[in-house]
Amino acid sequence: MIVRVLHSPQLVSLASTCNLTSHAAKGPQPYAQLLIFGGLILNAEHVSAFVAAPIPRVSRFVFSPQPERRSAYPYSPDTVPPPIECTRKKRKCNKEIPCARCSRLGLHCDREVVHLRRNAVRHSAEIGFLETLRDMLQSTDPASARRAADLVAARLEGLRSGSGQRTEITQTANFVESGIGLEDDSGQDEATGSHPKARSSLTVTALEHMAWGRSYGNCYPHLHCNCHQRRDHIIEASKTGLSPSLGLSDHTVPSLALLPERVTAEILISFHLEHIAWHHNSLHCPTFLQQCTTFWATGVYDQPQWLALYSAVLSSSLLSWQNSWKHRDAYPLTLPACSPQDLFNFMVDTLYKAHFLQHVSIYSIQAIVISTEVAHNLGLSQLNATLFSAAIRIAECLGIHKITKCGLDLQTRDEIWDDTLQREVGRRVWLQMVIQDHFAIPFTDSYGINPSHYSTSFPRNANDADLIDAPEDVLTVSTYTRVLGGIAQLMPELADGMGPLRAQKPAREQYAHVLRMDQKMREKVQSIPRFLLQKDELLEGQCAWLGVARQSLAITAAEKIVMIHRPFLFLSFQSDSYIHTRRTCVAAAVTILREHKSIVESGEVSLWTHIAFSITAAIILSFEVICDQSKERDSRQEGYLDAIRDAREHLLGRTTSDILAHRGVVLIDAIFSEVGGIESFSDQTLAARPDAINFEEIAARFKTDWFILDSSTAGLGQFDVAEEHFAMSGNPSEDFDDWFQQIFHSTIVG
Repeated sequence: MIVRVLHSPQLVSLASTCNLTSHAAKGPQPYAQLLIFGGLILNAEHVSAFVAAPIPRVSRFVFSPQPERRSAYPYSPDTVPPPIECTRKKRKCNKEIPCARCSRLGLHCDREVVHLRRNAVRHSAEIGFLETLRDMLQSTDPASARRAADLVAARLEGLRSGSGQRTEITQTANFVESGIGLEDDSGQDEATGSHPKARSSLTVTALEHMAWGRSYGNCYPHLHCNCHQRRDHIIEASKTGLSPSLGLSDHTVPSLALLPERVTAEILISFHLEHIAWHHNSLHCPTFLQQCTTFWATGVYDQPQWLALYSAVLSSSLLSWQNSWKHRDAYPLTLPACSPQDLFNFMVDTLYKAHFLQHVSIYSIQAIVISTEVAHNLGLSQLNATLFSAAIRIAECLGIHKITKCGLDLQTRDEIWDDTLQREVGRRVWLQMVIQDHFAIPFTDSYGINPSHYSTSFPRNANDADLIDAPEDVLTVSTYTRVLGGIAQLMPELADGMGPLRAQKPAREQYAHVLRMDQKMREKVQSIPRFLLQKDELLEGQCAWLGVARQSLAITAAEKIVMIHRPFLFLSFQSDSYIHTRRTCVAAAVTILREHKSIVESGEVSLWTHIAFSITAAIILSFEVICDQSKERDSRQEGYLDAIRDAREHLLGRTTSDILAHRGVVLIDAIFSEVGGIESFSDQTLAARPDAINFEEIAARFKTDWFILDSSTAGLGQFDVAEEHFAMSGNPSEDFDDWFQQIFHSTIVG
């Protein structure tokens, strides 16, 4: 049916699908059927006379249904109709707009537009999109105009790529869920957007989220979207309450007097950015330093949760500085009145008073993941674990787990840089969360981030200055965490391969799986860039943190070998069935303690992983010494004892605020309590050594000295064939110590 669009205000009151009959003086006159579509659309059959003259006086209306008839409109869709004014006056013209006659007389000249109903139905999504765009452009809000431009850019890109023929409801769902619907990952479009059921599910979810006030759209970093995550608020330090724009009750932030003064803070922040930031890579250092400088100079900061990030950085910096004599000399400062514990508490108080669980922000995520650098040392592992679980959900609320490439047509250099920067920081933070989550699997037998439930890629191998992606063999601030991320990807597979917790696989299958993962770990290490495996004096002279990063990676890689064998580690000291695990873990422990001793003696930067993993290594060597049934002490066993003593001394030499280190000392003493203590362990006590390690006795002794030990290793009752001796097919792997020395301790000559 051919229809004609009329925008006469007199007809708006007739917005109903019906036929009109007017009983005026001249008798009944049939009027056209009315339809509503982006204006008033009339059947063209009887409309010409209606257009040519004013609406006649109507005494009354009679509504009576009439059968629809085909239009007798004289112009086909392919025919160019004459201008409306000339048609109404029945004058000839050249049919151009404006025509020659109207131009000569100065009259308004327009052409009637013909629409087809089938085209209107076919392009309903496009019409709806353009109507939305029109409303935005008519708004006086500059932000609406920017969003309109973004919508046009996204629509053009969709049409060019062939993904623009989506249904109107899908467009609406995307607009509601993500603000502007521009960030959908192409892979996700194929997996979800193209399936009708998936589209329906997304639409329903988007509507539900509107009612709940939640957002799970793909619009991170929320710079150009219209979702509720986008906030612009600046807080002055002089204010005691939180910003009213946050919609929070009147809680006061912790007193800023608890923070170090500016001179001390500047030194600690500089120390962190130069020597610690590479370890977590959860900051863009120039941006964070600029924020700190503004705060120091003016007392202004972005939002309360930024203060939590600030205090987390200070806390980790102070603890590391206190335990690194080389850097204490290079960064001289007066010890602040606050301790690392005080700064950590300030972070937690700030987060809760800023209602971080309700008003989600990437600052709170950064604060939590960076606080891991100090939380374990302060004896707050439990608190760190629960905060971290909250951070995972916060990141998902922000869409950090679904960061994609920018789909916006950004015009200015500043817009492009800001968008790139925010996405890159999001990727860095997410990778650090994946690393921490997957490496904590042995302590909970679970992981909170499922690899199949996120699409955010690794951050670029890029430096902060330009964020330009570099080849893998080029050292950047992101190199270290990218390497750890690759290792972390193995851990969910390790956990899943052991079978569900309620139906664990037999020990033979589990152990075979452990050996396969051991081999995968070794293959993964082979792909690490050479400058992180072997000493490169030239490159280390250019990068202040490369040397300690290489040693830290050696410690971490050795500990991950132990982590892979952890389910059978305790059993390996009870049964020869798992002798390969015992030898591998003992060699890995020796490597960890050797690298840790080198770091301590050189005064290099002290990191929490050095302490935690050296405790693990000392425990393994303690088990090895006690369970060794040799009748005489040899140089190998003496070397193990020396390594344990050195580790104990290093742990004992830590500051009193390092609870983790001092617990490690107590634990080592508890293990040796059955043989009279490590200092009295001599040839005379060899015969008195126990046949097996009494874990319950160790735990009881430790409890009396400190606290109940929470074991993260498997118990004897978990395995169904603990004492079965079987030979694995083939040589499972080469000797760990020889392999590790070959990989990590050559020197690059260049």
